[in-house]
This record gives sequence, structure tokens and C-alpha cells, in this order.
Amino acid sequence: MSSLGIHHHKIFVSDTQQSIEFYRDLLGFEVVYEAERSNLSSYDKIMGMDSIHVRVTMLWLGSEESTIALVQFLHPPMDTQWQPWIIKAGLSTLAISVQDIDADFDRLCAAGVRSVSEPVDIIRDGHRTSRTCYIFDPDGLPIELYEAFATLEETK
Repeated sequence: MSSLGIHHHKIFVSDTQQSIEFYRDLLGFEVVYEAERSNLSSYDKIMGMDSIHVRVTMLWLGSEESTIALVQFLHPPMDTQWQPWIIKAGLSTLAISVQDIDADFDRLCAAGVRSVSEPVDIIRDGHRTSRTCYIFDPDGLPIELYEAFATLEETK
């Protein structure tokens, strides 16, 4: 395989504007572009659907290497009852590296963001490797805030 890296992570959302406000205003992502797409046979073909109509917003966190795509389906209608969580198979958690998890957590809680718990130290083999917690985006997608105290190589 000739993989070069991860281009973006796609997040299906129920309300584009609400999600932009969360990812841009609260998490610090920058909106790169917004577009509405319809009548594209290529989209229908690759997604196996008919008459797809989507609103797409691309955002990045500092560079193109940290890009997410917010996608709201206008047609077909979205099933907004999906309840992702850690123990379900599939992609479920976006982890964001932060410099000061406690300050970020306090700021997000003051803005009304829901969480599972306050930040918790992760201790492996007697060493504090990171501090982490889970918050939820407007659609209930868990987002991990992750402050590293050791490199990935050091935590093996």
C-alpha cells in the first residue's frame, strides 16, 4: 500500500453551525472552507446512496496534518439517534493534544460542555505518562483531551 498519512477525519454532525461553534470557538480549530455539495454522481457512487446533498466544513488545528471534516447530510435525512461511546466497535474518539488540560477543562465546563469526569492522571508502570479526560461534542461524540508527559516511545 502506498499510504502517505491521514488526510482528514470525517465527523457526521446534525447541525453544522452548532458544531462549527464547538470545534472553532471552544477547541481552537480554524475553518478552512465551507461548501454545500449536491448532484454529484461521484458522491452517490462512493457512499452507495442516491441524491446525496451535504454541507461540508473543513477545519484544521494549526496545519493540514490535523484536519477534520464536519459533514451534515441534508439528503438523505440523518439518523440523529446514534450514540457513540468508547466500547462500541468503530471510530469513536477524537483525541486532541493540549498543553494545560486543567485550564482547558475548566474553560470548557464553564461554556457548558459535558464531560465524563475531570482530568485524571494516567499512571503506567509507576510513571505519570499523561493526564486525560473525555468531553462531548454537540452530537455526543466523545473527544479526549490529552496532555502528554512522556513520548509514545516512552510509554510502550
